Amino acid sequence: MANASVDLLTRACAHLTGRAENRDAVTELDSWQTEDWRAALLDVPLDERAYEDRFGVGRAAELDALWIWWDASEPDGRVSAATKGYLGFFLLTLTGMHRSDRMRYHGEAYDGGEIDGRPADERCASLVAHTGVREAVKALYRPADDDADAVEIWDEIDFSTMAFHRQGTTSIIITVDSDPPNKAVRPTHYALKCLIYPYLRIPAIVKATRAYEREFGGVRPEGSPLVTVFASYDSWVLMEFIKGTTLTDYLRAAEKGRKDPKSEITRPVDLKQLRAVGAPLLGAMSVLAANVGYHNDLTPSNIIVQVDEDNPDVVKIRLIDLGVNFLHTRTIVGAQSGESVYVAPEVKTSGTGGYRADLYSVGMVLIAIGGIPHSAEGTVPDQFYVASVGLARLLEDLVDADPRQRLVVSGIEAGLGRYTEIRDLFMREIEVLEAAEKGKPKTAYQRFKGLLPAASVVSRQREIAKVRRKQAKATDKAKHPRQAHHLRQANGLKYWAIACALMSWVTLALVLTWWSRDLDLFWQAKYVEIANWVFNRSGNAGIPLLDDVRAADYVIPAAWDNLPVRIIALAYAIPGLRLYMNIFADMTPHSAYRRRGWRGVKTAAASFMMRASAVYPTVYILLPTLVQRRWWVIFSPLGIITVATMISACLWFALDANRRARAWNDGKGLSTVPKGEIMTLQRLVSWQPAAWLYALPVVIIGIFLYNDRLQDELMYAIAIALINIGIWTFKNTGSDAPYVRAGLTRAILAAERLDVLEDRKAKAAKRNAPKPRAADAAAPVPEQEAVG
Repeated sequence: MANASVDLLTRACAHLTGRAENRDAVTELDSWQTEDWRAALLDVPLDERAYEDRFGVGRAAELDALWIWWDASEPDGRVSAATKGYLGFFLLTLTGMHRSDRMRYHGEAYDGGEIDGRPADERCASLVAHTGVREAVKALYRPADDDADAVEIWDEIDFSTMAFHRQGTTSIIITVDSDPPNKAVRPTHYALKCLIYPYLRIPAIVKATRAYEREFGGVRPEGSPLVTVFASYDSWVLMEFIKGTTLTDYLRAAEKGRKDPKSEITRPVDLKQLRAVGAPLLGAMSVLAANVGYHNDLTPSNIIVQVDEDNPDVVKIRLIDLGVNFLHTRTIVGAQSGESVYVAPEVKTSGTGGYRADLYSVGMVLIAIGGIPHSAEGTVPDQFYVASVGLARLLEDLVDADPRQRLVVSGIEAGLGRYTEIRDLFMREIEVLEAAEKGKPKTAYQRFKGLLPAASVVSRQREIAKVRRKQAKATDKAKHPRQAHHLRQANGLKYWAIACALMSWVTLALVLTWWSRDLDLFWQAKYVEIANWVFNRSGNAGIPLLDDVRAADYVIPAAWDNLPVRIIALAYAIPGLRLYMNIFADMTPHSAYRRRGWRGVKTAAASFMMRASAVYPTVYILLPTLVQRRWWVIFSPLGIITVATMISACLWFALDANRRARAWNDGKGLSTVPKGEIMTLQRLVSWQPAAWLYALPVVIIGIFLYNDRLQDELMYAIAIALINIGIWTFKNTGSDAPYVRAGLTRAILAAERLDVLEDRKAKAAKRNAPKPRAADAAAPVPEQEAVG
């Protein structure tokens, strides 16, 4: 071996690039053999600062100078063609290390970096296309002769077909063709993953690379989401080449087609992508769990999306690059990459994964597929709580930061079939969301109409209920009791939503009908004619039953006298529906476990007020509208007091649930409930004092009006109407509603998780409790003790 060292190599580069004079170093470089190059490349410092300290030049500056030399149009006669090939490989190595550092330390996106004004991938591709560089790769990565199997496969590769594909954290991936003896068993186009040479100094990386084929290898059947791995050695892995785009690039392209929401909380969950990509991903994970066990580095860059050319909505998922990422195990230093958000906390802490770590990664990937930015570690973004209680529950059950607390609420067993069950549950929630999406207003006019209760709202809730009812019938109650409970609960809540929509629609219809009668615009509707015929009433008899309960001094028509009650009725009817449908629909604080003591009281109070919000607006509106118009001064303040009580009851439950969630497990808490103030729930907190302060003057003025101590009845009605429409319709049940819904749902699911975890803890304590010794159990009881 010649006097090979990376110091000599950098002195030769300094001479070639014109930075220093050292012709002897270049001459000596020409005498190097493959082993000399291996020794020098292994000694290249791994980080930029160490490189500069050792060689007196920054690595970035060295890169720029070498690229200028490499791009020179005239061949450099100072080095042989073979030496130039090795120098090109050295340049490829420096480029790979530079890009890895930029991504690890500086958060640079994969395609965000340039080298000397050109995209980095383009630079690497030009190097790999060079004949001398190809020969250098062939020589430097050739296995030792004592590994006959690896040598045999290596010799089959046609290195003249080598092309750059992509760079990883510690590797460079190239594509190659080969000519295997049995083409029926092995393909002819491969992906060759080569470790960046200086990383071969790290034993853990070398060991994992050599063992890759043993741990994850095997020929996969056609159509399998898993990749066939044919061979691995200390420095490379040869596997099946997969066409397609990474999920990272796929999601980036999908993001470009989305409009920015007016506020982040209203960002819609992308149901189309969740169905198209999320379901196949869960199917792929099911195959992975059955054949390999777990992935341990499930990030979007390790998921290949293959889009069907004939039907772009149909995709296939392929999983690549299995095994824990060395960056997450701290085997190599650096800041966490942008994809570290997908890695389970226990992997970052201990460097070891498992099937529970994959659950976390799957949850985080599904959140990304839904088009929602990630929130804090172990939490589900607010948008999912707004969209669907069921989907938020499932995601919480996947991404809990404590691996022991995953899959505890959804009723899914953590066996080999877990991903099939997760997919089934996931698709149920997608079906419900899709049914809800069909009836949503799309245009500005439709959204304006949506402010008023309408038959379309009732129809939409009925369609959703049909889906839930079908799902409930298809669920095996004995096999999945918890899922069956959730479906029964959701089905019951949906019927409450239908009742609320129907009552609100009927209420508004009656208010508008009575107002039209006051204005002498009343038309004899068909249902009125039928009712008169049924009750044997003829002539201008009004509306049967409804007119019969009206007080004698309540005259219709009387447009001016009845104007206050009509204004108040309309002002309560509009936000009444929106309060329930925009906030409380599909939400209940009850769980499958019965809570006792004050917890039970808080749960019952919150539940009663949530369900009451679907009923009391109709009662408070129709009694003064149909029976006695003067009652509006009673029911108007009563409505405000009811709302204030409802807010207080919900906060009583939610704040207690969050407090208990943070205190769980000796203060470690549930990760699904963030520390500090939860800004979504704070919106409801801000309503509480305003509601009670608003109630006080309204009650006082109402008492004076009812006792004829005040005369400005119409102005009082208009003032209440302006507040109800301005604050309750557009703000509280409008722009604030998604925040309140997210905050309450998070608290409700936290309370449910605590129920399950506390029950599991109690059962474990009972199992582990010391049992009486057999001798003690059989001992006779003394006579005096038995008598006493």
